[in-house]
Amino acid sequence: MAGPDGRLLLGLLGAGALSFLAGLGLVQLIERVPCHGETLVCNINQAIGAYAVVIWAILGPLIFGLTLSIARNRKALLGAAMVLLVPPVAFLLITQIEHTLYLGFEPQRQFRTFLVTLAPPALTVLVQYLILRLVVPPAPELSP
Repeated sequence: MAGPDGRLLLGLLGAGALSFLAGLGLVQLIERVPCHGETLVCNINQAIGAYAVVIWAILGPLIFGLTLSIARNRKALLGAAMVLLVPPVAFLLITQIEHTLYLGFEPQRQFRTFLVTLAPPALTVLVQYLILRLVVPPAPELSP
């Protein structure tokens, strides 16, 4: 397993495990932020963030591995990271728009929702990207 494929496999496994721990650590840290209003909504948002960390910790290495099996460069790695960030961002935007339309603008509550639902999966993807960036060598510079 000393070849480039072995390093990539170990990088994918390590990225999944470390990103899972980082994401759940952030969820545990954000739980300490006080929740104003209905605690059921706060608990549901925390559960969404925690489940998103689990999903992205598993799905991320699969997507990164598939992408890097096709094109092993850092641009493809960045593209895969952006694709992985689209669903959590879309979910947050939809929920924030719906909340603002029906209940009004509540900055503190919406910021906590951002912290609980988007930050943990985004951190999970970021940790995976940074670890795999160490595994994937930079593109060689073209000299004229």
